[in-house]
Amino acid sequence: MKTFLTFIAGMITMFVLVVLFGIAVNSSSNGGYPGLTIFEEEGKCTGARQIKVMQTLEPNMALAHAKTQPNAIYDPNEILVLLLGNETASYYDDQKINIPKGMCAKQVGTYQYEAKMGMKTVPVVTIK
Repeated sequence: MKTFLTFIAGMITMFVLVVLFGIAVNSSSNGGYPGLTIFEEEGKCTGARQIKVMQTLEPNMALAHAKTQPNAIYDPNEILVLLLGNETASYYDDQKINIPKGMCAKQVGTYQYEAKMGMKTVPVVTIK
């Protein structure tokens, strides 16, 4: 009976370690943000000419509105994005970022988060 209990305890320990390892690997591949998926290859440009930061999540990561018509009150092509900058970028709430000519807001992944109305998925963009 003691051997059987030792076997069960070993199996439970192994299961816990496998789960913890899986969480650690998943967290390191998405920067520690659940719901963040970075593509292996960059996607297309979104067509945005201006990005207005709505909510900063980290100094270099923010939920923002990407607009095709800068400073327009209403833009029918406006989309919500997760703006991802490099390590030196620092965003703040209500910041307006004009995308320079020759550059674009390029999709590099997706971000899924829980909102009041349920789960939302938005493109992750970086200015390149």
